[in-house]
Amino acid sequence: MRRLFVLRGGVFLGCFILLIAFFTSRGEFHTDTNIYHAAAIRLYEEYGVLKGAGNLQLHYAYNSAYLAFASIFSLRWLFGQSIHTTTGFLEVIMCLYAFYGLKEFKRHKRHMTDMMKVGILFYTLVNMTRSMSPATDYAVMYFVLFIITAWCEQFEFGGGANDVTYILLSLAAVFTVTLKFSACLLVLIAVCPAFFLLKDRKWKTIAVCTACGILIMLPFFIRNYYISGWLLYPFDGIDIFHVEWKIPKEYLLVDADQIKVWGRCLYDVSKIDLPVSEWIVPWWEHQFRYEQMFLGAAAISAVLQITVFIMRLMKKQKPCLPLVALHIAIWCNIAVWFFMAPFIRYGLAFLFAVIMIAVGDCLSMKRSGFGAVLTGGLLFCILVSVSPYWDQYITDAGVFIKQRLREPYYIFQQDYDRAETAVYEINGQAVYYPVNGEINDCHVYPGTCYRFMIERSTLISEEIEDGFRAQ
Repeated sequence: MRRLFVLRGGVFLGCFILLIAFFTSRGEFHTDTNIYHAAAIRLYEEYGVLKGAGNLQLHYAYNSAYLAFASIFSLRWLFGQSIHTTTGFLEVIMCLYAFYGLKEFKRHKRHMTDMMKVGILFYTLVNMTRSMSPATDYAVMYFVLFIITAWCEQFEFGGGANDVTYILLSLAAVFTVTLKFSACLLVLIAVCPAFFLLKDRKWKTIAVCTACGILIMLPFFIRNYYISGWLLYPFDGIDIFHVEWKIPKEYLLVDADQIKVWGRCLYDVSKIDLPVSEWIVPWWEHQFRYEQMFLGAAAISAVLQITVFIMRLMKKQKPCLPLVALHIAIWCNIAVWFFMAPFIRYGLAFLFAVIMIAVGDCLSMKRSGFGAVLTGGLLFCILVSVSPYWDQYITDAGVFIKQRLREPYYIFQQDYDRAETAVYEINGQAVYYPVNGEINDCHVYPGTCYRFMIERSTLISEEIEDGFRAQ
C-alpha cells in the first residue's frame, strides 16, 4: 500500500510539473514584460549593469533582482533565444511545497499553515496562463506567500517564539524587498526576533543579523546607484548621489505619480492630489465583478479575524508575538498598497494572506453556541465571495488549454514578442523603438518603448557600454 501511495503521488506530481511546463511554454506575455521586463533582461545579458539605463527608459530603473536572476538563466548562448522559465520554476517549487504540506491536513489541529498553502495553489491558478512571463509581480508575491506560510508553520508546529527560524524568515523578507520595493514593510515581521534578541541581550547575534541584512540589500543599492543614480527609485526622499547619469528629479517625480494614478485607475497625473474620497469610487468601478467579490472576501475575512481574536480574549488566551508581528506586517503592506498604487496584482499575496489566515485560524479553534453560528456565517460569506475569483481563472485555464493545445511549442518555448522597430541614432549608435504599440522588442538592443525618452537622453561617451545620461 505504501508503494502504491508513493507511486500515485509521484505520478500526480509528474503530471503537475508537465502541466506547468505546458503553460510555461506558450501563451500571452504580461503587459509589462513587453514594455520592459524582456528588454531589461536582454540589457543584463549584453551589458550587465548599464549606467543610467533608466534614462533610456524609466522602467529599467525599477531594479528588480528577479530580472537579474532571469538573465542568468535565459541561456541565450545555449538555445539561440532567451528562455523565460523562471516563473514556471517558482510555480513548481512553491506548489510542491504546498502539496507536500497539505497531505497532513486531517491530522493537523491548527490550519493557518494549511490554508496559506491553499493560497499558494490559488495564486498559481491566477497566474497560470501567463506562466512564461518573467514578471516581477509574480516573483515577489510568491516569496511573500512563502514567507508568510513558513512563518505560520513555525508558529503552529515549530519551536518557541525566539526560534532561529524567525530570524531566517526575516532575512528572507529583506531579500524580498530587492525583488520589488513595494513589499518593503514585510520586514516588520523582524520585530518578533528583534524583541527576543534584545531581551536576551544577544548583541553578537544582533550584529550578525544586521550585517546579513545589509549584505542582502547591498547589491540592490549598488544596482540602483548605477541604473538610476538614486539610492531608491522612484523615491526622491534620499538624494545623496550626484553623478552624470542620474535620472533628473523631475522625471522621477512624474514617474512616481504615474504609478500612483495608474494604480488608482485615474490615468491622469494631474489628479495625483485627489483625496481618497474622490478616487476610490472610480477605482472600485474599474474592477471586474469577480475582483470586487474577492476584495469583499478580504473585508469579511478581516471581520472574521477580529471576531476570532475577541473570542480568544474572552477565553483568556493571550495573543502571541509572532502572530501579532505577522498581522502588523500584512496590514501595513495592505495600507501602503491601497493608498499608493492599488492595482490588485500589486497586493494580491497580502490579500490572500488575510483571507487564508482568517479562515485557518477560525478552523483551528473550538466553537460553540452563538460564536459558532457567527463564525460559520462569516466563513460561508467568504466562500461565496471568493468563488467567482477561482471560477474565473479555472475557466481561463481551460480555455487556454483548448485554444493552445495544437501550438508547436513542445520542444522549444515560444519566443518573446517581436515588433516593427525604427532606429534613433545617438552619437552614431543605434537605439531601437517600436513604430506602433508598446512592445519593446528585446531581439534588437538597446531599445526603449518610448521615442521621447530617447530624445531627451544621450550617451555618456561614444560607446553604449559606458551608459546613458539625460540631456
